[in-house]
Amino acid sequence: MLDSLKDQGQDLLTLESLPKSTAIEIAIVECASEDSEKYHKMRKVMLPLLQKEKGFLAWRAFQSKTREGIMLDLLYWENVEDCHKAGENIQSTEIGKEFFALMKQTLVFEMFERQSL
Repeated sequence: MLDSLKDQGQDLLTLESLPKSTAIEIAIVECASEDSEKYHKMRKVMLPLLQKEKGFLAWRAFQSKTREGIMLDLLYWENVEDCHKAGENIQSTEIGKEFFALMKQTLVFEMFERQSL
């Protein structure tokens, strides 16, 4: 099931389909108002890079409706270790550098690991 989730990508992610080890990376960033559209376009450029990284499952992207330039990214990973390794890999690429340069300020950056109830 996990392989078919990866193949079909962004559209099929549900909580029930996630492995127990799933980690969620939460980033809330502020970019200049005039860079909001570019930031979103760069998300689309970054996605194929992330899809090649070990353990990547999906990315959900949001833009604040109350504050200009505030963006929320939720990235789903098979585990925390894969996320950390991918972060190191992506930040060293030219595309990654361009994407991260659009961030004026990181308001929240946290990694959460799934817990069973």
